[in-house]
Amino acid sequence: MTSLKVAKVGHKQKKELVCLCNQVPREAIERAIINGADTPIKIFDATMAGVGACGGSCRVKLYQLLDSYLESKKFPDRLTMNYKPKSKPKK
Repeated sequence: MTSLKVAKVGHKQKKELVCLCNQVPREAIERAIINGADTPIKIFDATMAGVGACGGSCRVKLYQLLDSYLESKKFPDRLTMNYKPKSKPKK
């Protein structure tokens, strides 16, 4: 059984799903990045996040996790939909 990263919300805790379509938790994405998924395409391949039926609405969060880790070897505490990606996939 995989343990999920738990974010504290007030007195409650919640499991953070980044990709709702494919039910991919933040922990799985962070683990993929730590294990060498250093491009958005590699994250997609390793986790199936960002390639769901919605067309990838969670990709901005994937980019935020990836960019933060590549710059500082740390992940942000909070993810935002207003993030401007630095690591868009090359065509």
